[in-house]
Amino acid sequence: VVVIASSIDAVPVATPKTLALHHGVVATTMDAETVMPFRFGTLVPAGDLELWIAARASRIRTSFTELRGRVEMNVKLLRLEGSGDGGPRLRAGRAHADHPPLPGPEDLRALAEDLADRAGLPHWRYRASGSASNVAASVAFLVPRHEVSTFLSRIAPVASRAGGIAVVPTGPWPAYSFVPALDRLPLADASRAEPPASMVGRRAG
Repeated sequence: VVVIASSIDAVPVATPKTLALHHGVVATTMDAETVMPFRFGTLVPAGDLELWIAARASRIRTSFTELRGRVEMNVKLLRLEGSGDGGPRLRAGRAHADHPPLPGPEDLRALAEDLADRAGLPHWRYRASGSASNVAASVAFLVPRHEVSTFLSRIAPVASRAGGIAVVPTGPWPAYSFVPALDRLPLADASRAEPPASMVGRRAG
């Protein structure tokens, strides 16, 4: 196991530039059999990295097993402007008689479920964003590296029938959406852990 880390003197601020730099470093590891990307700003006191990893070893091993040979494909679901023209529309590939003027959150969720059914993959995550007037969503899939083309061909029929919604696949990416939260210990371990004394000298993954 190789851990990539940097020494820092303060907590980094999440900006488009710093997030892009973090992703750029993670992306250089994509040829490895298993990539477990830490969340941006994961901090460990200097000199405590081995203890930090040991305290989370069970979750890390489980995650390695799940992520081995797999990448993340992200499918963005975006409501198309002008889709509320009253014409025929399908709700996630199924006939919908009421024809609401614009696709809503329930349409995006139904489309995500249809994509997941079509993809036939056990691990997927759905995220909604925006508001009722500017609704969008994304679906992350954990895909075997050698099956990315098969995945795209499987979801294509559903995407082509998603009236009023643009279906935009992106990737492959490191599996950000499928890594467990490691910044907090399980309760049993947290009760024995000493809080860090200072932010200075910490290491960021």
